[in-house]
Amino acid sequence: MKKQKMRFISAVLAACMMTSVLPVNALALGGGTPENGVTAQENAETATTIPTTGMKITKGGDYEIPEGIYTGGIEIDTKDDTTDEVTIRITGEVTFTQPNTIFIDVEHAKLVTIENDGHTVNLSGHHFMDLYNSSNAVVNGGTYITPLRNFIMLFGTNNHLTLNNVDVTTTGGYAVTTGGTSTVVVNGGKYTKTIADHTYVFQNAGHMTLTDVSVITEVDGGMSSPAITNSSGAILKINGGNYKTTGRNCIVNSGYLTINNGTTTDGVLESVGISCIQNNWGRVEINDGTITSDADCTIKNRGGLRMNGGTVASTNPDAAVIDCNGDFGDTQINGGTIKGGKDGIRLADLGSSEVTLKNAAFENNTQSNIHLGADQTINIKKTFTGTATILTDDPSLGRHITLENEDLSYQNKLKLFSMNSGYIIGYKRDANGVEYRYLADANGNIVNAVNAKATADLGAGEQELDTATVVPENTLVTVTANLPEGAEGAEFLGWSAVRDDGKELDLGDDQTAQFKMPGCNVTVEALYQGGSVDPVNPGGGSSSDVVAGIAAVALTGAAVWSIYETGTGIYRVLNMPGVPMPSNRAGLATLIWEKAGCPEPQTVKSFSDIDDADLHLRQAASWMEEQGLMDDVKENEFRPYRYVTKLQTCLVWDKAKEKSLIS
Repeated sequence: MKKQKMRFISAVLAACMMTSVLPVNALALGGGTPENGVTAQENAETATTIPTTGMKITKGGDYEIPEGIYTGGIEIDTKDDTTDEVTIRITGEVTFTQPNTIFIDVEHAKLVTIENDGHTVNLSGHHFMDLYNSSNAVVNGGTYITPLRNFIMLFGTNNHLTLNNVDVTTTGGYAVTTGGTSTVVVNGGKYTKTIADHTYVFQNAGHMTLTDVSVITEVDGGMSSPAITNSSGAILKINGGNYKTTGRNCIVNSGYLTINNGTTTDGVLESVGISCIQNNWGRVEINDGTITSDADCTIKNRGGLRMNGGTVASTNPDAAVIDCNGDFGDTQINGGTIKGGKDGIRLADLGSSEVTLKNAAFENNTQSNIHLGADQTINIKKTFTGTATILTDDPSLGRHITLENEDLSYQNKLKLFSMNSGYIIGYKRDANGVEYRYLADANGNIVNAVNAKATADLGAGEQELDTATVVPENTLVTVTANLPEGAEGAEFLGWSAVRDDGKELDLGDDQTAQFKMPGCNVTVEALYQGGSVDPVNPGGGSSSDVVAGIAAVALTGAAVWSIYETGTGIYRVLNMPGVPMPSNRAGLATLIWEKAGCPEPQTVKSFSDIDDADLHLRQAASWMEEQGLMDDVKENEFRPYRYVTKLQTCLVWDKAKEKSLIS
């Protein structure tokens, strides 16, 4: 019994002794050691303390910089050590007093990691760290004050530096400079420049990525230091963050610059008194973020620009938001918002370079969204569905606004409005399918030509007129009859030419005729009879005796119109009492469909020229096609607002009666 009692006491004592040597945090967490078998206390105890006079590190391992005043630098050269990872912990407030010596000079190293848990390092006139010879370094945390000289420099090629949540204050030097193929990654942190001089906070001649970085440049006499320079051939990515400068650019770019959202910030770049981005023969891609300035432009583009998203804004009502000047590259506006200036985009002296608008939102630009200098044009793609106001420095009739385009017809659908007084933006498409927009007289109207081609000289030579082409009053218009498709053998009867005010024009008997444009719209239609289709019948099929008789009479001139008016009038009295005559294809389709009781079509089609929201008209047009009463003008085009004659209406009405679709 006594022996058992003594064994128990001995075991308790041993346990107490073991407990007493364990670190406190081990007890708090239930004991144990890290996977490598070394506790934090043991690691600290095994770390080599760097003396205040400095030292040379030739082997990997753990090192400590305790609080103190240091007069000598630290050189790291571990090229002969295969396990050359070096970890240096800064454990207190540090002052480095040697003015002409680098504090940590990395000559060769697989990896140097600086751990700084909130301590401040004050340097007197030289760099905190330099990297050479394909070395790698990581700095985690801490505050660093580097008067007059740079914080960190990378020399040569293939060096790699990562800064995580580091705060740096510089005066006359850079925060970070890199060149060649060296790479710098900066995550978070605040970088402050306290002297307003020409030196940048970040100078990149290699590869640099800044994520959620804050750059503060102190203003002295209305000037601050610039934030970033990106040299020719260099690659710079800015992911979020906040940058502000005064009197000097946020970014001067001659390389490849990309601006994105960050991890924790959307990103704001702001300059006061000067453009925010000065692009000198480089390439800028904007995907997100907000870029602002109160200067004469927010982005001065003298190279390539790709705007895919984000916002570029001006706070200056007399400024251009984006200024493109010079034959240095091309600009593509693919998305995003451009707002707040006098002009959204200003183009001048582009030479062989080109500006393409694919998509964008323009907001609150007081003079124009697009300002074209002398002889400048812009390439606007069919993907642009917004509205753009356009001002030219050299307005004249026929002056090109957009580049000629041979794609599928779309430019007539672009919502473009002229800001030049007395002009609107007209449309031309020639026989070869080439189309463009140009300046036309604002006091004009349109010619709607049916079974005919209408042309006029609007200042750019003779051109075919479309329903989007504005024709000034008193302009000489030429119309040439075109035999309808599938009407081979049909005989030309004459012209129907009706003004919007109800007056008729006498165009004579020839298949080519001319008239002076009145002060209202004109619908001109060439009338045919015989051949393989009924005369001017949009749906084909038979007709009543009265209507057939009208079409069969081979008369010309006034006699044609007398018979035409009399015949259609008789038919309407007998068959359509009280039915209003529609003026266009949409009205005709709706009239017949509603008279038939609005039957549901087998398939409700989507037409390219009918708003999908207009279900009523889509149902009517689809049902009329299914019944063989009306056809597409072109595949998937209904041309709802094309003019229809009285005869066309009578023919379709008669055909619907024959099919017993209406009574």
